[in-house]
Amino acid sequence: MEYLDLHGKVCPFVLFHTKKKLETIPAGEKLEVTADDPTAKETISGWCRAHRHEILTIEESGTNIKITILKH
Repeated sequence: MEYLDLHGKVCPFVLFHTKKKLETIPAGEKLEVTADDPTAKETISGWCRAHRHEILTIEESGTNIKITILKH
């Protein structure tokens, strides 16, 4: 599993860095994104649906958001 810490970044930069990281990993690999921008879960989820990647989990704890993506 690959990891990407985007705390302190706001959208659209959260999505930009997530897209760039997904480009570097092979299909079938998981990416765990952590962020603190509350819009991250909606923007990343919507982009993943549009590009056929699968959101496995979205976990929230306080302001921390952890999104696990399966690249297809």
